[in-house]
Amino acid sequence: MDNRTYYKADIIEALIPKKDFTKSSDVYIKILVEGHPPQKTKVFRELDGKAVWNEHFMLPIDMETQLEIKQSKRNTFFKHGSRSLGKVRLDAAAILRQPVVAEVQLNFPLDEVLQYDASQRGYILVRLHRPEEPVQLARSSVGKSLSVVISQLDTFVRIVDAASQIHPFVNLAWQVVSSLYTIVRDQLDRDKRIGDLTDIMEDVYTFVDDVKSFPSRLASQEEIIKKIMFQTIECMLFIREYSGHGFCRRTLNKQWADEQIARFTQTFTMLKASFNTGVGVQIALIAHRMYEDVQSIVQTQSLAKLHPVDMDDPSRPACLPQTRSDLLSSLFSWAMNPSSNQNVLWLHGPAGSGKSTVATTIANIARDLGRLGAFVFFNRHMVARNDPAAVVRTLAFQLGEFDHRLGAAISTVIKSTPSIRQSPLRQQFHKLLVQPLSESELAVWSQEGPVIIVIDALDECGHVGDREDLLSVLALESVKLPPTLRIVVTSRIELDIQEALEARKNICSTPIDINSPATDKDIHLYLYDRLQNIRSKNKYLSLPQEWPGHNTIDALATRARGLFIWAFTACRYVENGQDPEDRLADLLRTDVCSNAESALDLIYSTALESVRRWEDPAFSADFRDILGVVIAARNPLTALTIDRLNEVASVSRTRPSLHTIQHLGCVFRGTTSEPIQVIHPSFEEFLTDRARCKRDEWFIDVSLSHQRLALQCIGSLRAILKQNMCNLTLTRSGVDVKILPEDVTYSCIFWIEHVCKSEGSEESLFSVVYDFLVKHLLHWIETMSLLKKARHTTKLLMRLEDWSQSTQGRHQELCNLLADAVRFCQAFTAVIEQHPLLVYTSALPFSPTNSVLYQLFKDELSIPVVAGGFRDEWSPLLMDIPRPGGEVTSLSLSSDGSQLISTVARGCYVWDVISGELLIQGPKGDVAMTVFAPCGRLAASCLFSGSIALWDTFSGQMMGQPLTRDQGAIYALAFSPDGTRLISGGQNCTIIMWNVQAASVVLDPPATHTKTVLCLAFSRDGLRYASGSRDGTIRIWDAASGRMALEPFRGHSGGVYSVAFTPDGTRIVSGSDDKHVCVWDVQASSSLNRSREESMPIKLCGHHSTVFSVAVSPDGQFIASASNDTTVRLWSLESREELSHLVRQHRMPVRCVAFWQQYGRLRLVTGAKDATVRIWDTESVGSMGVARKHKGLVSHLAFSQDGQRIVSGSLDGTVRVWDPITGQCLLGPLKLEQQVHSVALPADNVRILAADRKGAVFAWDATTGGHLPATPADDPSYHSIVGPLSLERKWIVDSRTGAVLTMLPTMSPVRSHASFGNCMVLGLANGGIVIIHFPGAPQLV
Repeated sequence: MDNRTYYKADIIEALIPKKDFTKSSDVYIKILVEGHPPQKTKVFRELDGKAVWNEHFMLPIDMETQLEIKQSKRNTFFKHGSRSLGKVRLDAAAILRQPVVAEVQLNFPLDEVLQYDASQRGYILVRLHRPEEPVQLARSSVGKSLSVVISQLDTFVRIVDAASQIHPFVNLAWQVVSSLYTIVRDQLDRDKRIGDLTDIMEDVYTFVDDVKSFPSRLASQEEIIKKIMFQTIECMLFIREYSGHGFCRRTLNKQWADEQIARFTQTFTMLKASFNTGVGVQIALIAHRMYEDVQSIVQTQSLAKLHPVDMDDPSRPACLPQTRSDLLSSLFSWAMNPSSNQNVLWLHGPAGSGKSTVATTIANIARDLGRLGAFVFFNRHMVARNDPAAVVRTLAFQLGEFDHRLGAAISTVIKSTPSIRQSPLRQQFHKLLVQPLSESELAVWSQEGPVIIVIDALDECGHVGDREDLLSVLALESVKLPPTLRIVVTSRIELDIQEALEARKNICSTPIDINSPATDKDIHLYLYDRLQNIRSKNKYLSLPQEWPGHNTIDALATRARGLFIWAFTACRYVENGQDPEDRLADLLRTDVCSNAESALDLIYSTALESVRRWEDPAFSADFRDILGVVIAARNPLTALTIDRLNEVASVSRTRPSLHTIQHLGCVFRGTTSEPIQVIHPSFEEFLTDRARCKRDEWFIDVSLSHQRLALQCIGSLRAILKQNMCNLTLTRSGVDVKILPEDVTYSCIFWIEHVCKSEGSEESLFSVVYDFLVKHLLHWIETMSLLKKARHTTKLLMRLEDWSQSTQGRHQELCNLLADAVRFCQAFTAVIEQHPLLVYTSALPFSPTNSVLYQLFKDELSIPVVAGGFRDEWSPLLMDIPRPGGEVTSLSLSSDGSQLISTVARGCYVWDVISGELLIQGPKGDVAMTVFAPCGRLAASCLFSGSIALWDTFSGQMMGQPLTRDQGAIYALAFSPDGTRLISGGQNCTIIMWNVQAASVVLDPPATHTKTVLCLAFSRDGLRYASGSRDGTIRIWDAASGRMALEPFRGHSGGVYSVAFTPDGTRIVSGSDDKHVCVWDVQASSSLNRSREESMPIKLCGHHSTVFSVAVSPDGQFIASASNDTTVRLWSLESREELSHLVRQHRMPVRCVAFWQQYGRLRLVTGAKDATVRIWDTESVGSMGVARKHKGLVSHLAFSQDGQRIVSGSLDGTVRVWDPITGQCLLGPLKLEQQVHSVALPADNVRILAADRKGAVFAWDATTGGHLPATPADDPSYHSIVGPLSLERKWIVDSRTGAVLTMLPTMSPVRSHASFGNCMVLGLANGGIVIIHFPGAPQLV
C-alpha cells in the first residue's frame, strides 16, 4: 500500500495562449508528477481561447508537479503529434501553507508564450483542498492501472517506427484505453475481478521499459507485441460493455463475464511470459466477440446460393504508414463509440482524393482485429462489381461467413425463400440482414463490440437510375440494423448519392478536405517515400541521399492540389523514365493549377506527351484502339484477349497491345498475365472528354468504341461457335462450368450490350448482327448454358430487340428473328439450363413449326423430329404461378411491377412476378381482397369480418391495429395514387375514406348505394373515385368532399363487380353479372344538357356469364375482362371491338385480371377459381399446348410389330391408329362403351385389339375398322412389345446403350408411352399424342 499523503486538486479552467492561427482546437491538460504516470483531463473544444473542465485529481503533496496544456489533433491516431501550448509549475506545498486556500491562477511564464501574442498570455485556474488525513490508494485501483497502461502506450508510440506493421494497432490500443479511462476511471475500483485483470495488464506493459532499454528486442518481438495490442483492445471493449457504457448499455451475463475475465487474465499472463522468455508459443487470443470460428460445409454451400460477387483483390493499395492518421483515427473513434447513434459513415471526396485507399486500410485493420464483417468494393469496368442488385446478397454472404450464428440464420432464410436473390433489394435487406440480426439468438451482438462493414466506391456501382433502390435501402433501412454494425461508405459527391445519404440522422457525412494541412502533409510524406524508393532503384545514377530535396517535394505537393492520384501518377511518371531527374524537371516546368481537375488534366497531358510518338499515325491508331477496348469493356481484359479481339476485326496486320502499352506505364496498370486497366477512373474521364484532353490523338469516342468492340466480339464468336463446341455427351447430371478462352467468354456475355450502346449505328451493324444470329443463335445459347448463364439470355435478347426496333432504319427480318428468339428462351430456359445440348435435342424440336427460329434451323442440324410438329404457333401462356391455396379472388401488382399479391379465401400471398416464387404470406383468415399501396411496401387487406389490415409486404407483419368501422363485411378497397388515403366499401352500402398514416376516418358519408358496394377505383389524378354496387349503378365521387360529382350511371341490368378509370380519366370501364363490359364517357356525363343516349354506355358483348373483373392497359388502348365463363377477353378501347384471336382461358371461372408491363412488353395476369395465377402474352395467337387427338386422357399406346403404325386408347372410350411419320390419323375413332384400358397391334397386322377397364376385349379390322370377333386370348397384354426407349421422369433414355436422348419441356403430363427403334410416342393427360423420332431411326416407309 502507498501511505504517501495526497491532496485533491480541481482543474477548473484555462485561458489558452493566443495562437498564430484562428481556428478553435481540442485541448487537454496533462498532469506530470515525478515518479508517477501522467494523468489527463478530458479533451475539450476551446471557444474563444477558453476551456472549462472542473475535474478532480488526487495528487501527492510532496512531489513536484507540472501542468501542461496541449492541443490535440481531433481523435488523433498519433498521440505524439499533439502540440504543447505551455507549462506551469504547481507548488502544492507552498500553496497549502497559506492560511486561506482558494482558487489559484497559474500564469504561463513569458518564455513559454513568446511564440504567441503576448496580449493573451494564458493561465490555468486550479483549486486545492487541504488533506484532512492521508488518502490510501490501493494498488488494485482500476483507474491507476489504466493510467499506467496509457503512459506506457504513450511511450511506446514514440519508440515504434511509424513504418512498422504494429504502429496502427499501438495507436488504436492507446485510443481505446484512453477512451475507457475517461469513462470508467473510478467506477470499477471496487470490482476486485476487474482490478485484478487491470493489475495483470499493468504488469504486462512493463515490456515497454524493456524495449525502451533494449530497442533491438523490438524487431524479434513484434508479433507477440501485436498480440498484446490486439488483446488490449478486445479487453477494453469487454470492460466497457461490462461497465454498462458499451453498445449493449446493460449488465452482461455474470457467469459469462466471469469466464471472460478469467480467460483474459490467463491470456495476458501467457503473453507476459512469452515476451520475457522470447519463446514464441501458440497463444489463443480472446476475442470479446463470442462467435466460434466454425462453419459447416452445408452452411457454406447454402450461403453460396446467394451467388455473391467475388471480392478478392489483394493488390488494392493501403495508406502509407504515417499518412491519413487523423482521418483513420476519426473513423475508428466513430466505429468504436457506442454513444454515437449514427451507424453509417459516408466518406466522400473528389476523384483521386484517396477514398479507396482509406477504405482498404480500414478494412485491413478491422480484419486484423477480427471485426471486419464485410468488404465490398465497386469497379465500373467489372460487371460483377458494379451491379447494385448484387450488393445486399454479397454483404449477407460475407457476414454469414464472418459469424456462424448469423450464417445459420441467413441459411434458414435461403432455405425458406429459395428465390430470395431475385427479390427486390429492400426485401433482401430485410430478410437477409435485418431479420436474422434481430433474432433472439443474435441479440448478443449488441454486447460484443463493433463489427465494421466497408462499402467502397459507391459512385461506381451502376448508373444513377440503376442504384436508386440500393441508395434507398442504405438510407432508410440501415437504421434498423443493430448499433454494433458500423457501415463505412465511400464515394464521390454524386447528386443522387448526396440526396439519399446527406440528410439522414443515422448517417455521419464526413468529407475529405483536399485543401487541409493534414492532406498536404500526407502528400508530402507519400511523395518523399515513393521518390526515395525510386532513388534506391536507380543506384547506378548516384542520386544524392537527400534527393530530390524538400523544395522539390514542396513544389510537387503544391501541384498535386490535394489529390493522391496526382502524386501517384507523378511518381509513376518519374519511375518509368530513363532519367528520374529529367522527368522531375518535366513536372516542375508545368504550371500550378487553380483547381483539382485542372491539375489532373495537366499531369495526364504531361504523361502522354512524354511518349513523343504521336506524330506516328500507327501509334496513335493503336493507342485509340487499345484504349477504346479498355474503356468500353465491361470487365477488364488481358493484353492477350485485347489482341485476339483486335485480330478478328482488323484487315491489316495488328501489333501486340503490349507493344504500345509499354510506353504508357505511368497511366496503365497490368502485366502480360493481368488485366490491362487505366490507373484511375479520372484518366478515363480525361480521355473521353474532348474539351479536357484537347487532342484528337488522345480522344476516345465511347459510342464508337462500343460499336467497334461489338464487331470484335461478334467476329470472335463467329470464328469459334459451333454445335456441341465442347464435345459433350448429354447426361441427366448436367455439366460443370466450362473454362473457355477469355475472348469467347467475354464476347458471349457482353456482345449484345456493346451493340445496344452503339449510338448512331450504321446499317451495316444490323446486317452483321442478323447474319451472326442466322448462323449462330443456337450456338450462342448453348455457350451461355455452358457458362451457367442461360437465365440471362431472355433479358439480353429483349434488350437487343428493343435496340433493333428503336433504331432508325430498322431491319424487319432482324426484329422478327429477335422476337422469336425471346419467346424461344422464355419457353425453354428452364430446360436449356439443365444441359447445353438440350438446345438442340429438346428446345428446337418442340418449338412451333411456324416460328421463324424453327424454320431457320430445323434442316441444318441433326435433331429429334416431332411428327407433325409439337405446335404451330407460340403459346400465349408465359408462366403458371404455383397453386396459391384456393380460388383466387383478387390480384394486385406493386407499382414497380416486381411483386404480385394474390388473395384466396384463407389469406394472401406475395409472389415474385419474374420467377413465380412465393416471397411471403400476408394476413390469414377470411380475406376478401388485397391491394398494394403505391409505395410498394404497404398493403391493405379487407376481411369479411368488417376490418382492414395494413401490413408490410416485406416482413408480413401487421402495421398497427386493424382499421374498424361499423361497415359490415368489406368487399372493396382502393388506395389514392399518392398512397395517403384508402377507401373501403362493403355490405352496409357506404364508402369510408381513411387517412393511412393516422389510421383514422377522413370521410364517413351516409349510405351511398342502395345495395352492397362491390368495387372501387381512384382516377389517376386522385381527384375522383368510382364505386360499383350490387344495385347496378356506378357513382363518381369527389375525393375531397366525398360528395357525388355526377349523376349515377345506370346501364347495367345486374350488379357491378368491377370498375376502372382510363389513364386520362375521361372514361370508366365496368363489368357486371349481366355479362356485359360497359364503357362510360365521364366528360359527356358531366354535361348538364346531356341526352339519355349520351348517358348510356357503350356495351361490349362477348362473354357468356358474369364479368368479375376489368382492367385498362397503361397506355389506355386495351381493356381486359375476366368472366365466369372461364375466359379472359381483350378489347380495343378505340374501336370497341373484341380482339377475338387473343382470348385467354382457364379451366374454371376467372375472377380477376390485371395488366403488367415487363421490359416494355404488355402482359396479362389472371387469377381463377382453379387456384392458378397465370401470366399471358398479349400478342401470341397459338394454342396453349399440343392439339388434342382424343377428347380424354390417352391411357395406352402401342406400336405395330413392324413399327409402321401406332394405336392409341383413351378414357374417352375411343381407339385410333396413327402414322408415326406424319402423325396423321389413319383409322378411327373406334368406339367402346367403357374407358380404354389397353391396346395392341398383333403380329398378323390385320387386327386392332383393345380391352376396356372392365376387362372386355375387342377387335377390329386393321384396314376397314370393321368389328371382328375377339376372345380372351386377344387381350392386348398378350401382344405387347417392349420398346428400347424408356421414359425416366422427364428424360427419354435409350435402354440399349444408356444414352440420354432428350428432356421433355413443359407440357401436359405424360400418362402413357411406347417406343420402336429410335421412335417414341407419348400419350398426354389432355388427349394429345406426341411422336418423337431421334436421329439414327430406321427409315419407316
